[in-house]
Amino acid sequence: MHSSTSSAQLTSDSDDRGRAIVQTLSVVLEGMVHPADSIPVGYLQRTKFEALRAPQISILDYLVRIHTYASCSPECFVLALVYIDRLHQMQGFVMTDLNVHRVIITSIVLAAKFFDDHYFNNAYYAKVGGVPCAEMNELEVEFLLLTNFTLHVSTDMYSRYYNELANHYMFSSQGSADIKHFVKPDANGLLEYVTEDVSVILDQDMCCVGSGAAPRSVVSPLGVNA
Repeated sequence: MHSSTSSAQLTSDSDDRGRAIVQTLSVVLEGMVHPADSIPVGYLQRTKFEALRAPQISILDYLVRIHTYASCSPECFVLALVYIDRLHQMQGFVMTDLNVHRVIITSIVLAAKFFDDHYFNNAYYAKVGGVPCAEMNELEVEFLLLTNFTLHVSTDMYSRYYNELANHYMFSSQGSADIKHFVKPDANGLLEYVTEDVSVILDQDMCCVGSGAAPRSVVSPLGVNA
């Protein structure tokens, strides 16, 4: 009974921390996004992440959707921010209202596959993100190519990004009273490891259930698969 109670408490704490991170990450990402029509012609790099028109779902609602259905650890959202920042630093990638949603789902999927012990297959993540499975596969490969397959994040780097998010959360009106949800996990919460061959991620059957549990039934968010 005690073990069951402790497990439930850990799950609750993780959910609270996940919601706090998602809330703050949405604010940070919104600050990184530029309207596509404001970018000078010839400056915007065309990638597979561009949609024909901007999805109607907000960044916050999209992140909440992913947090609700993807069942990935809170750490994945921090890692996703690191990956997105690398994309910008390595390629001069400009985040716009046309590409931000696909960048978000792809970075979180890669983080889940790299960090979490259990994760879903791309067919399920595609449903969560509102894109076809084939496109989810292409987005994953595109992101890896643009970032030179660099998924490893040191503990120090993770801490820097986590602390930045915590600071944003602390000074927000919603987070000032609930900073306890952003208490940093034990140092062992983020395992510092390097995969010898990141391409192992791509070698799995992307349209079959992997090591995650049976996928839930989800409805595609309107406008995301434009």
